[in-house]
Amino acid sequence: MSTESKPVDAPGGTRERLLRIEDIAEQLAVSRSMAWKLIAVGELRSIRIGRAVRVRPRDLEAYLAEAGRDA
Repeated sequence: MSTESKPVDAPGGTRERLLRIEDIAEQLAVSRSMAWKLIAVGELRSIRIGRAVRVRPRDLEAYLAEAGRDA
């Protein structure tokens, strides 16, 4: 079984790869537990596919935009 995310259809007919917790942690330069915490407290939107938790790239961008406004 591959751990690589597969592209999904996004609005406008484009394809985007859903991000794993490891991807989020790496892009934010935080630990995996901090990435989980951001999702758990609702600061970062996520979707659940079975037991897997994924984040849409646009949701990560929205989180970063909001965090930039708060700073």
